[in-house]
Amino acid sequence: MLKDMYDFHDLLLEDCMTEHQRSKVDSYEDYSFIVLHLPRYKKELFRLDSEEIDIFIGENYLVTLHEGELKPLVELAHNCNIKENLKIKYMEKGSALLLYEIIKTLFDYCFPMLDKIGNIVNAINKQVFATRSKAMLENISRTKMQIINYRSVIKPLRPVILTLEKVIKKYLPKDMDIYFDDITDKIEKIWDMLENYKEVIESADSTFASLTNHTINGLMRTFTIIQVAILPMTLVSGLFSMNVQGIPMHDYSMAFWIVFGMIFIPTVIIGVVLLIKKDEWF
Repeated sequence: MLKDMYDFHDLLLEDCMTEHQRSKVDSYEDYSFIVLHLPRYKKELFRLDSEEIDIFIGENYLVTLHEGELKPLVELAHNCNIKENLKIKYMEKGSALLLYEIIKTLFDYCFPMLDKIGNIVNAINKQVFATRSKAMLENISRTKMQIINYRSVIKPLRPVILTLEKVIKKYLPKDMDIYFDDITDKIEKIWDMLENYKEVIESADSTFASLTNHTINGLMRTFTIIQVAILPMTLVSGLFSMNVQGIPMHDYSMAFWIVFGMIFIPTVIIGVVLLIKKDEWF
């Protein structure tokens, strides 16, 4: 249908049928072809993924293609169908301003996802000193992955929006360049927020790892002190429990108390020394 109505190039139509790995803008004499990737949160998978939108724009038409139901775009089209005033508002000034409204709506849809990530990051930052549980580690790791996925979608989109700002001028009414400056501001704001969240979650992750290591080191130090304290008991009891001939005091009536003293006295001495030097040990 697109081939018959608009005579788009076969390679571009083929691009619409396959998934691109990057956003891009291709400009031709009579029209431009735009591929955008935008983040989409998949609740069933608890992760962020990318959604591709293919756009053809000419002097007096605009065509969008996407897989599945991209909520903000579907809602925008539905509102234009049922509300004549919105249809006139978005479409009477040409295809470029309609494209502006579409991209603006798509970018506005990104901010609730960003706010959700921001709330999770702030909660992690507050709780990182209170708990060292496995659930906290999973929460940090999952949030880091969401931020990484979000950045992987937005990063290649930034230069594309800058290119689009130049290409779109031939479709814009006179003195309306400022509209796409607003789009550039939005993408930069999204990127700045992602950079901020990235730094905060990496700091929280590093702090969590340091606190966990400190706890483990404290436990190992405590176990080492206990081992040192019971070393005489282990040594003496090990020597006198050997089932061999010639063990001293085998038939001596006071042998138990002598062995007990050999265990008890060094243990008390070591305990007193550790208590005196506790500031150096703990």
